[in-house]
Amino acid sequence: MNKKYTILIIDDKSENLHYLNNILKDYDYNIRATTDPNFALTSSQSYPPDLILLDIKMPNIDGFEVCNHFKNDKNLKDIPIIFISAIDDIEIKVKAFEQGGVDYITKPFKKEEVLARIKTQLKIFENNQMILSLVEQQDFFLKKIIHEMNTPLSVISLNVDNLERELGPKEQFEAIKASSKSLSSIYNDLYYLTKKENIKKHIKVINLVNFLSSRILFFDEIAKTKNIIIDLEIDTEFDILIDEYELERIIDNTISNAIKYSYENTTVTILLKDFSLEIINEGVMIKDTSLIFEKYYQEKVKNIGLGLGLNIVKSICDNYDIKVEITSNEFTTFKYIFPQNIISKES
Repeated sequence: MNKKYTILIIDDKSENLHYLNNILKDYDYNIRATTDPNFALTSSQSYPPDLILLDIKMPNIDGFEVCNHFKNDKNLKDIPIIFISAIDDIEIKVKAFEQGGVDYITKPFKKEEVLARIKTQLKIFENNQMILSLVEQQDFFLKKIIHEMNTPLSVISLNVDNLERELGPKEQFEAIKASSKSLSSIYNDLYYLTKKENIKKHIKVINLVNFLSSRILFFDEIAKTKNIIIDLEIDTEFDILIDEYELERIIDNTISNAIKYSYENTTVTILLKDFSLEIINEGVMIKDTSLIFEKYYQEKVKNIGLGLGLNIVKSICDNYDIKVEITSNEFTTFKYIFPQNIISKES
């Protein structure tokens, strides 16, 4: 081990503390031992240990309650706790794990067992810390990508529009605008993922016909690259109460997905009917509809996109209790059924 780990031992019997200390002293650990659980908790707030050996049966306060105090402290909750006890009872052991313990050692202690269990839990703890560090780095990396993507996308869009005004419509300009909009959709997904916990929702009444019309216009260039027509059919017109940005993520990711997996020269149909929204495309069949909402999942036949869009869709729908039904054979249909509580009464 590169790091010298600190192990805190809490046991009301000093002979147990001495015995455990003697077991561990020849190994590369810093040992702190106490018979006072309250002192252990207080000292840990200033100097957190890397692992705790905690006795269950103690006077005044038992090990389960001590464990609960550690787990309720945001700075100490991730410290692995191994319960130590003379009680060899399955119910007590189950309770120990339910309370947040990572392992259970029965007295009398066996040196080899104690050392092996401590080594294993410290290795798990070390790996978990590494994972947390990687997640933090990933979050930082995504934020950097978002920051770096925004300005070039704006520049590309502005210059293509200027060139089109000067030179007239050209097939190359349509291709550039389509690619730019695809990147813009990815940008919005990444932005939502990194900001969703802090984004303040603005719930308002949105007319779905008007909103869908604007999103169809946005995806027009992308659809044209495959000669796909996006057709809006309105059987029932209604409004819903929802955050506009979150609705955009639902609609954009579903339309984008429909275009990606559609055959060329086909039609993507968007249907409003009976307080539901259906987006239907003719193309690659989804083999397992239960998997498509998982983060980073991609249909192997295409292997396109980041596999984030539909995961975002599902999380937003869950927040609003929007039911999602998917069927896929010759045609794939995503059906969103809106609950009564978000349908505007003014509709």
